[in-house]
Amino acid sequence: MKKRRAQTTVTVNQVSTVELTKRASSNSLQLEVRSGEDLLGKLIMGRGSVQWWPKGNKTNGFEKRWKDFVKLLESAMDK
Repeated sequence: MKKRRAQTTVTVNQVSTVELTKRASSNSLQLEVRSGEDLLGKLIMGRGSVQWWPKGNKTNGFEKRWKDFVKLLESAMDK
């Protein structure tokens, strides 16, 4: 019998295009990832890198350059 997973939803409200700039600028794309009403964390995409900040964590974010992030996604998809 398979265990049913909780569904996670990502909702993005954005303009039709986003020009990504350096992480510290105000033009990075920030996505809030929620499960129901619960905030799981924020995904921040800039021109040079991708960051994941879990809820309540303000000091130890997960950061990868785009090339490394692509490798991470590819390895996760192979499983």
